[in-house]
Formats: sequence, C-alpha cells, structure tokens
Amino acid sequence: MTISKALLLPVFSCALLSSLHASASTVTPGKLSMSGELIEAACAIDPASRDIEVEFGDVSASLINQNEEGNVTRPFLVRLTGCTVVKSGNGGSHFPYATVTFIGNATDSDPTTLLISGAADGFGIRLRDRNSEILTIGKPSMGYELSDEDNVLKFTASLVPVQQHIKAGEFYAIAQVFMDYN
Repeated sequence: MTISKALLLPVFSCALLSSLHASASTVTPGKLSMSGELIEAACAIDPASRDIEVEFGDVSASLINQNEEGNVTRPFLVRLTGCTVVKSGNGGSHFPYATVTFIGNATDSDPTTLLISGAADGFGIRLRDRNSEILTIGKPSMGYELSDEDNVLKFTASLVPVQQHIKAGEFYAIAQVFMDYN
C-alpha cells in the first residue's frame, strides 16, 4: 500500500500543476476604461432628428436661376424631447432658450450658403429659421423659447444661385447641428 500511495502523490502533483498551467495559459490580460461627460442640457434631441434628411428631388435649374431667394424651398424640423425649463424663485427660468448652430462648409462668396458637393455646380443651400431669417453657417440662431416636455424647432432649406451659370447634376451638402441652451 505504501507503494501505491507513493505513486499517487507524484501523479496528483503533476495533475495539479498541469491544470494550473492550463488555466494560466487561457488568461488574457485586458483593460476596462470608462469615461464620459456629464452635461447639463435642458432637452434631448429626438432620435428621429439626429440624422435629418431634406430631399429636394428633381429640380429644374431654371427655378434656381430665377430668384436669388430660392424658389425651391423645403421645410425641416429639429424635435427636442424631455425638455425641462427650471423656474427659479425670482420668476426667471434656467434654460428658457435654445440656439441652433449649423456647422458646415459655406460657399466662398456667401457665409450664409452651404457649399454643395457632387456633379451639380453654381448654387448652394441657404438655411432660414422659423421667422424666415437667414442663418449664417457656423453662427448660432436667434433663441427658440422652450417649454417643458417636447419642442419643435422649424427651419427651411432653399436652393440659391452662387454663380451665373448653374450646372445640372446630383448634389448634396452636410451640416452638423449643435444645440446650446441658455
């Protein structure tokens, strides 16, 4: 019996060391990093308003040439949800207004007109606020007064000439939308 116990000890030791080695080889070092930014915003942008598409469809170049203010205009909305306008004790409020800034490439000749890309040429896209005031690319709009819960901010986009000759073809323009609450 002492012989079998003597044989079991080395076999058991080898098995134990083997399993420790096997489990050590399956461990992969890693790292967990977490970060973020806590912001104080009066509203959230509705998910449907995060990627807004304004579709102009097929447009005759003559419509763009006829009027600098743009005969071809399309409305679009930015929807805000869960807005909280905090009332202070003195009757004022915290975050009563939102301004919107559209960041994109403006044409060389006019900072209020978004530069288009694509095969078309000679025109751009002008943005206007709810009062039909022209917005300057990269500058905040006038303030939109906010109410509690949901708000809808109205804008328009118009095709306007920036050169004497308009070249037909497909076009697109991209602008980022930034909200500021004050």
